[in-house]
Amino acid sequence: MGIAAIRKRKNYIGLGKNFVASAEQLKYDNFCIKNSIRISPSPITDGFYPEEWRVAVSLGSDYKTIYKTPSTYLVNEIWQEIYKTKKYYYDKHTR
Repeated sequence: MGIAAIRKRKNYIGLGKNFVASAEQLKYDNFCIKNSIRISPSPITDGFYPEEWRVAVSLGSDYKTIYKTPSTYLVNEIWQEIYKTKKYYYDKHTR
């Protein structure tokens, strides 16, 4: 008996490699980090190769409470939605 090797699926993209944040998006990112607003992708299914994602948000010192969006997103959409959420919190707290 041995440990089965886990092989990477040939066409699996993961969270993608083509997204590059703009300077404005990095400003939203820095604001969220400084204000303890945690926004990240969360996979829909367990396992090594998730295909669909949700945006997960936790606020302030209550980092264990995670709010997830009801909508699901594919790899090519998730980073845009994450930065839309970061922009929402940036606008909410700076205006």
